[in-house]
Amino acid sequence: MAQHCELLVRNNNLSDRIIVIPGKVEEVEIPEKVDTIISEPMGYMLFNERMLESYLHAKKWLKQDGRMFPTQGDLHIAPFTDEALYMEQYQKANFWYQESFHGVNLTSLRNAAVLEYFKQPIVDTFDVRICMAKSNKYVIDFQSADETDLHVMDIPLSFTVMQSGMVHGLAFWFDCGFLGSDYSVWLSTAPTEPLTHWYQVRCLVQTPVLVKQGQTLTGRVKLSSNTRQSYDVDIELNFPGSTNKSVNSLDLKNPFFRYTGSAPAPPPGSNQTSATDTYWNSLLASGEPVQQQPQSYVNGYVNNIVDVGQMLVQQQPQYIQQQGVVQGNLITMSQTAPINPGSIPSVCIVTSNAHAHRTSVGAGISPISFSQPQNVITGMSNFPVSNQLMIGDYVMPGNLIIPS
Repeated sequence: MAQHCELLVRNNNLSDRIIVIPGKVEEVEIPEKVDTIISEPMGYMLFNERMLESYLHAKKWLKQDGRMFPTQGDLHIAPFTDEALYMEQYQKANFWYQESFHGVNLTSLRNAAVLEYFKQPIVDTFDVRICMAKSNKYVIDFQSADETDLHVMDIPLSFTVMQSGMVHGLAFWFDCGFLGSDYSVWLSTAPTEPLTHWYQVRCLVQTPVLVKQGQTLTGRVKLSSNTRQSYDVDIELNFPGSTNKSVNSLDLKNPFFRYTGSAPAPPPGSNQTSATDTYWNSLLASGEPVQQQPQSYVNGYVNNIVDVGQMLVQQQPQYIQQQGVVQGNLITMSQTAPINPGSIPSVCIVTSNAHAHRTSVGAGISPISFSQPQNVITGMSNFPVSNQLMIGDYVMPGNLIIPS
């Protein structure tokens, strides 16, 4: 790095103003004090890698009125709820619940496996709405702090809960301020801001804490530096109205990198209106060409007309043209018998004229059967969905069942 820097300085004719001194900041010697120290010493959760201590050590070369950039670091801590993440970590340990894995009983290691998985901080991003209270802020003023201040940090916590639910752990992110004499610039790794390579960090507790809106949730986070250029993180959350506590110890040096590249899912209950209606209404409001159906289909009835199947038969050509359905995909069926009114094709009151056994309500239609348009579809579903989740007969997109 120093060699490349020297080459850039030389080729840009700046050798008379810039001197490159390779070496650790704790070991090098320079002939004079400096006006400004600029560095990028932040790690995950601000303190990982312990580069901030070297940054503060460099102040021995800073003039009395010198400036440091970044000038200030704010660690934000907030309780969060995420049942999916919590269960994901627990389920990893279920491998060790096997009583006969090739004849070996693994159950004696299950508790140790749970401890190991919950010892890992989760490095990823999330929707800020999973936070159940306003974050507490722990501020480090780099201009005045000493490197020994970062060896052990015991941070008391107190949150006013904004929503009822289960607290599964604490979420961490940081902001850094570059405070100049004319104006200031802030770098933020908050979940509300564009994602950075620092992401956010979440630390789970093994026992979730039930809280109600308006309650005060207290606890503490203790960061203890270790010899592995990182920190041991001890979390303690107090159950409101009780002497019980939920605790966990984590190794910041050994995080679980969970980020997949996809946008974080909002927590359940975030939609106050129909997401589908909101989408189509937004397209209509923007002037996008969205074709509107003249009828609203509700439980197999169209505007209180019971014989929907007959109506669709009379409107086949127009309906097919509007929907862009290929004639070869149409499956002709005859007679009339009710299908579960909650199922997808319930707008057509039809039955099969095949001699094969009829598919029972709750089963699905195999997509492969649509390769033979004239065959009536029976049998169990080939969809990758558990039968326990099937609530009606399903039709593949682009295929339409019309009574004959």
